[in-house]
Amino acid sequence: MTLEITGWMEQSIPSETVFSAIFLWEYLPIGGSVKMVEESLKLAYGENSEFIKDKRIGAVQALSGTGACRLFAAFQHRFHPNSQIYIPVPTWANHHNIWRDAGVPMKTFRYYHPESRGLDFSGLMEDIKNAPDGSFFLLHACAHNPTGVDPSEEQWREISSLIKVKGHFPFFDMAYQGFASGDPARDAKAIRIFLEDGHLIGLAQSYAKNMGLYGQRVGCLSVLCEDEKQAVAVKSQLQLLARPMYSNPPVHGALIVSTVLGDPELKNLWLKEVKVMADRIIGMRATLRENLEKLGSPLPWQHITNQVSS
Repeated sequence: MTLEITGWMEQSIPSETVFSAIFLWEYLPIGGSVKMVEESLKLAYGENSEFIKDKRIGAVQALSGTGACRLFAAFQHRFHPNSQIYIPVPTWANHHNIWRDAGVPMKTFRYYHPESRGLDFSGLMEDIKNAPDGSFFLLHACAHNPTGVDPSEEQWREISSLIKVKGHFPFFDMAYQGFASGDPARDAKAIRIFLEDGHLIGLAQSYAKNMGLYGQRVGCLSVLCEDEKQAVAVKSQLQLLARPMYSNPPVHGALIVSTVLGDPELKNLWLKEVKVMADRIIGMRATLRENLEKLGSPLPWQHITNQVSS
C-alpha cells in the first residue's frame, strides 16, 4: 500500500513509513528528528561540510525560525548573562520581542539607508567596530526582512573580517533559503563566507517559506562549536532549555522535510519548484519597475529589482 501526496511530493511513499512515524513514534525526542536535523545542516553548511564530518555542530529541531531564535536567545541569556545582542535597524519586528522576553539586553546597528533605499554599509561597519568586543550580532543570511536589502558578496567578506577582528559572535536568521534567489547554496553564501573565515556561528533555519510548511512549525537551531565535545555539551544544554518550553517538537513537518531532502529525486523536484517560485517573484519585480519607468515617473525605481523579496 502507498500513500499518495500531491504537489512537489509526487512520488509514492510507503504508507508504513508514514504510519510508523505518526503512530509508533508519536513523541519525537526533545532534540527532534535526527534525520531532519542532519539534512538541515547539509542544506545550510554544505553537503560535504567538514564541520558536519567532524561533528562540531550542536543542533536541534526547533519550532520554525521563531522557535530557533527564541531557543538561542535563552541559551545566550543563560551562558552569556552579561552579553547583549545587536539587532539591525530595521529588522523583523518579532526579533525584538524574542530577545527582550529572553532577558537579553538589546542594542541596534545601522543597516538600511532610506535615501538610497539600499544598505548603509559605512554606518553598519562603524557600529560593528564601535561595539564592545565579544558582542552578539543578529544577521539576516539572505532576503533581509523587511527591507529586502542584502550586502553584496564583497561586503559580506568585509563584515565577516571586521566581526572576526572584534571577536563578535554572529547569529544568522535564515528564513528564506532558496526562496530569495532560487538557489539554496547561493542564499547561504554569507554563512559559507563566515565559516571560511573561521567564525563560530549560531544559525536559525525555517521551512515555513521554502517548503510552505507555515503551520507545521519546522525549523532547526545549530551552533558551530570548537570541537565535538563542545558540540555535544551545547546540544545537551539546548535540549534542557527546550524541555520546559515545549517539551518535544512536532513530527509531521519534520517527516516531510527529512523525506524530501533525504531523497535525491524528491530533493531535485523541490529545488526546481523553489526556483520557479523565486523566479516568479523576481520577474514580477522586474515587470513592476519596467511599467513604472514607462509611465515616466521621475523617481528612481532600481531598488525594486535590487532588493530581494522577503
